[in-house]
Amino acid sequence: MGKRNDILKEIDMEAVEDFKQNEVANIPNSLLISASYNGKTKKVSLKFYNSEEEKIYLWEDKTGHQPYCFSKMAPEDLDFLSERDDVVEIKTVKKIDTLKDKEIPVSKIIVTDPLAIGGTQTTQSIRNVVEAWESDIKYYETYLYDNSLIIGKYYRIENDTIIPHDFEMSDETNLAMKSMLFDKLGNTGMTDTKQFQEEVSNWAELLDQPVPKIKRMSLDIEVETDGRLPDVKIADKKVTAIGFEASDGMRRVFVLKRDGIEEGVNDLDKNIEVIFYEKDQEKKLIEDAFGLVKKYPVLITYNGDGFDLPYLYNRAKRLGISDEINPLYMMRDSATLTKGVHLDLYRTFSNKAFQIYVFSQKYSDFSLNSVSKGVLGEQKMDYGVEIDNMTYYQIAKYCQNDAYLTFKLTSFNQDLLMNLLVVITRIARMPIDDISRMGVSQWIRSLLYYEHRKNNFLIPRRNEIEEKSSGMANDAVIKDKKYRGGLVIEPIEGVHFDVTVMDFASLYPSIIKVNNLSYETVRCPHEECKKNAIPGTAHWRCTKKNGLTSLIIGSLRDLRVNYYKSLSKKENITDEQKQLYTVVSQALKVILNASYGVMGAEIFPLYFLPAAEATTALGRHIIMDTIEKCKGIQLEVLYGDTDSLFVKNPTVQQIDDVIKLAKKDHGVELEIDKEYRYVVLSNRKKNYFGVTKNGKVDVKGLTGKKSHTPPFIKTLFYELLDILAEVQNEEEFENAKKKVSDKIAIYAKKVQDKSIPLKELTFNVTLSKSLSEYVKTIPQHIRAAKQLETTREIKKGDIISYVKILNKPGVKPVELARQDEIDSGKYMEFMESTLEQITSSMDLDFDTILGKPKQTGLDQFFWN
Repeated sequence: MGKRNDILKEIDMEAVEDFKQNEVANIPNSLLISASYNGKTKKVSLKFYNSEEEKIYLWEDKTGHQPYCFSKMAPEDLDFLSERDDVVEIKTVKKIDTLKDKEIPVSKIIVTDPLAIGGTQTTQSIRNVVEAWESDIKYYETYLYDNSLIIGKYYRIENDTIIPHDFEMSDETNLAMKSMLFDKLGNTGMTDTKQFQEEVSNWAELLDQPVPKIKRMSLDIEVETDGRLPDVKIADKKVTAIGFEASDGMRRVFVLKRDGIEEGVNDLDKNIEVIFYEKDQEKKLIEDAFGLVKKYPVLITYNGDGFDLPYLYNRAKRLGISDEINPLYMMRDSATLTKGVHLDLYRTFSNKAFQIYVFSQKYSDFSLNSVSKGVLGEQKMDYGVEIDNMTYYQIAKYCQNDAYLTFKLTSFNQDLLMNLLVVITRIARMPIDDISRMGVSQWIRSLLYYEHRKNNFLIPRRNEIEEKSSGMANDAVIKDKKYRGGLVIEPIEGVHFDVTVMDFASLYPSIIKVNNLSYETVRCPHEECKKNAIPGTAHWRCTKKNGLTSLIIGSLRDLRVNYYKSLSKKENITDEQKQLYTVVSQALKVILNASYGVMGAEIFPLYFLPAAEATTALGRHIIMDTIEKCKGIQLEVLYGDTDSLFVKNPTVQQIDDVIKLAKKDHGVELEIDKEYRYVVLSNRKKNYFGVTKNGKVDVKGLTGKKSHTPPFIKTLFYELLDILAEVQNEEEFENAKKKVSDKIAIYAKKVQDKSIPLKELTFNVTLSKSLSEYVKTIPQHIRAAKQLETTREIKKGDIISYVKILNKPGVKPVELARQDEIDSGKYMEFMESTLEQITSSMDLDFDTILGKPKQTGLDQFFWN
């Protein structure tokens, strides 16, 4: 007991010393990391991270800034609002109407509380009473935009005045920037070149600021289940363990003693402190955990928003722990700290932009185990028993290991994820907690809103933009699409050896930049611009001013291609600089790759149909023109897919010629993406596979890798890929077709004989929300999960493993299923649809492989 009391005393003392975070009037140079609204004081609170002291300073607004929205009605017509207690003032101000390109008077309605503008369904919210502009922006965002405060930038505070702290760029980066500005940006394609160059310089100065190492701790909790799912709101089950892992080397786990639990063997790492609490000391355990949380400015969890933190918060209340001790603060759909920052990595790794562009789809579902295996090559502890049946030391190791994995996801590869989050906050002008939880569309929305405020532009309402585009779209061709997408060239069927794939680098961002595409510049109001027709559309583009989207996306695109990509490869820079440039380049890649998808999505608030249509039309025009240029130099194009071309047996000179022509005629970069030993193209678009010169097999779509695919089909899928990877010539390809057929037939017989082990038949699906949230539609994995509720705790983020059975409800959790009830027919159907990407490209018929009569009359198509 003596050692435990010493540790707890240390926690209490350090929490007090390290977290002296009372309001201050002076703050040394620190990183602005987050912002929030304090409903009690009705002020915006800013959080600054100081890397020398490793703590967060809190600062509340002293300028008297208040929430507001705009109306196009005159102040005298809004007199009825002036009678309200929460309306402070209504005054006329001038804003620029971007759609009409002119300054207009608007009424600024200033209020005491953000809820007076929006947030309710009643007349309490002004936006429900009058047509209002800029009424759907979070108040702390408005505050940041109005004060030109950039999250991720360094500031100091002197006598309650916020002063930016700018770092001088190194000679190396200055030289690279000058070279880029004056050599590579000579022909920018922008209307106002000077403005564009200033934008690029401003970005470089911001993104070159150092990224600090942020002190942080991860936390994971375990709760007794008694065979039932713990309810987060009721929190009537005991917290049995809390694991911690921190950047300063602290590794701890608190374990609550209970009746009937064996101690077990202590095989935890020697540097992990295991602290036991008597069975009546759960309150003390949680209070001590809160003391540890207060020591660290940033808390990391995995699904902490959905389970760990709300459970701890409500359990603390149930046990009578005072709010003064509790550092947690609950919001509608997330949890945070009153004086720190909370990052929930479940929501970060669920973000498709991170999954695809940062982690190259190394994980396919979002559970901690799957992400850890894919990204770290490590996994959760598995003792083969439910947590209620583990010994004390097994619980301790299981729980602390989860905290370790959660922390390592932020620390591996020199703090890659933390650094990325900081850099993205700079670009998106958004708090780090929001960046970690929200998708790219929200990042880009915030960036564009910031730029609107900076330029005194009135942010248009969605209906205004829709009115500008009504009735203007060309035929979409694809049913249910508002505009035509990227061009997909008809493939030349067959097997082709020595194929090079040429990729238009950041094609859509390049088009947006070079052609000045933005919601306000496509179909601009200037008569003289109507002659600037956009090929393939009925639209025109502005040549009088830079479009906002074009300026921002274009400058970020040029910065990445011409500056950061090359800087990160230089040899005469420090490791820290190299790491920063690599991270910035990656952050820009994430945003640029997603930018057009966002602009072309109807849910985006600044979505403008003609701009989206113009972008894809120009993309089609560039690809068609490039194909014609290829024909002109006798280069055969086999296939084209949105932003890439498959060319057969090209010479170095032909590649060089087509790259130069694309740059000269369209201002876009064409580069070699992949070189295939051979490619097999079917008669269906977007359905092909190829083997690269180093033996890697690419299958378009790759259904066989998806997380829910049963393991036996994944195994078969990879065995088929191994066969295809060995092929070196046309004769070997014919032999491979027979091997593929034989392999599929062997597995099909095992399915029909029901001889495949149950574990190999499982579909594995991650719960994206709690079981109680599925009401109207009940998917198959939920039907299976509901059968497990009586046996173990089921929560958001869990993987449900089930098999398909003959009787209702058609599915069963694998732990409850029997071999004889498996529905072989369903597995044969799934196997056929999964392998179709391979078999259809090779013109293999599934029924023929199984010895059934062939259903189609398709001829072999491979040899022309």
